[in-house]
This record gives sequence, C-alpha cells and structure tokens, in this order.
Amino acid sequence: MSRLQTSYHFKLFFIFSFFVLISSKSLYAEKVCPENGSPEYQLELVQGNLSRKDVNSFDRLIMNPYSKPLDYAGTGFVALSVLTPVLLFALPDAFCINDVWKIGFEYVQTMGLAYLTKELVKMNVDRARPYMYFDGSPLEKFNDGDWNDSFFSGHTTLSFSAATFTSIVYSRYFPESRYKPLVIGLSYSLAAVTAVLRVSSGNHFMTDVLFGAVAGCGIGLVVPLLNSLWFKPSVKNRNFLDHEQKASVSVSLLPQKCSLSLSLSL
Repeated sequence: MSRLQTSYHFKLFFIFSFFVLISSKSLYAEKVCPENGSPEYQLELVQGNLSRKDVNSFDRLIMNPYSKPLDYAGTGFVALSVLTPVLLFALPDAFCINDVWKIGFEYVQTMGLAYLTKELVKMNVDRARPYMYFDGSPLEKFNDGDWNDSFFSGHTTLSFSAATFTSIVYSRYFPESRYKPLVIGLSYSLAAVTAVLRVSSGNHFMTDVLFGAVAGCGIGLVVPLLNSLWFKPSVKNRNFLDHEQKASVSVSLLPQKCSLSLSLSL
C-alpha cells in the first residue's frame, strides 16, 4: 500500500470515528444519580455521599466552589486558544504559505481527535467535580449530568492541542522567524490561563487539568508529525519575495550613452 493510500485511509478512518462519536454521544446522556425525588433532593443526596476525605491529598490542596464568572471566562479563553492557528496566517510570514487547505485539514484532525479523546474518557470515567463538595452547586449542571464529568478537563485538552499544533506547524514553516517565540509563548499562555480558570471556577481538580494538558500536547504533536510523513511544507520563494521588497539601483555605462535607473518595490 502506497503512502498516499495509507494517508487516505487514515483520514477516512478518523472522520468516520469522529462522526460515530458524535452520534453515540446523544445516547449517553445520563450519569450516575438517584432516580427518585426532586432535583434539589437528588443533589442534596449526592452531596451527602461525597466527602473531601475521599479526594487524594494532592487534589485536596486546591478545591474551589463553583464560580459562574470564572466558568464563563474559562470558556472564553478556550475559544481564544482554539483560534491560535490564526497566527499562522495573521503574521507577516503568512503570505509565504501555500498549504492553507492542508494546514486547515490537519487542524480539523487535531481538534477532532482531542474532542474524541476527552469524550471517550468522560464516558468511561465518573468523577464528581470539585464544586460538588461545596454548598451552592449549580442545579442545571447537576440535572444534565455534567457534575460527574470532572476527569479529565476537555477545555484544557482542546487548548493545549491548539497551542502545540500552532507551535509545531509555525516552527515547521518558519524555523528562523523572529515571531516564533511570540507565537509559542502566546499559544501556551492562553492554554495555561484556561487550565487555571478551570480549577479556579471549581470545575476541575489539578490532576484533571494536568492530564488534559498532557493529552492535548500529545495530540497536537502527533497529528502534525504524522501528516508530515506524507506532505512536506510548501513555501513560496522567500528570496524572490525579499527581493521584491527591497529598493534596487542600477547604473549602465555605454560608450555613447549613460543611463541611471532607480526602482523601488514595496
């Protein structure tokens, strides 16, 4: 089987798996919770069975009650993190990239695999969120079963997947760019803030975001590397582009004619 065929089958399998997950998610709406009584009674009953003593000593160091503003802020930062690949096309180096569609498809693979991974883990691992150990837990999150989806942090997984993808791809196309530290630093800063907000808002334990960060970095690294086995970066001629941006002066001296020409290209 040729490399092109292998790449095609890999991508086809990935797309199929992604849509299977989306379809099956609707069948997995219920979480472990009492079946009888009002939602308020069910919440009180579940919280009565939870004890901080059952939480490992590391995670017990930082546990927070639910905070809606910080929850919304975390969602905002994960949205910014997911948009970090825009830096690949927003900086001055971007006009040199020919592989816009290829990079876009690689990013779809990366985000799809990150989403697939975190959903599969959440489907099979039940862990109460930190806010369930405090009074004032949000009833709406309890009703939809989100209270038992603590491990691991999906926001953090998506953020670090995007940050690693952006850093790897930018470094692949522009290894000598002066903007590379800016791209890498900004990408990971957004991901780190997302992780901090997920803990501060009471949605996750520290181990949730640590595992999410490791998973996200792994996915953001592996997908571009696998794609690079079949597709090499295609970059326009930088020397030609640099030449176009420079002023040029030429002098021609002939026996019967003397000419001076000045051209400026921006």
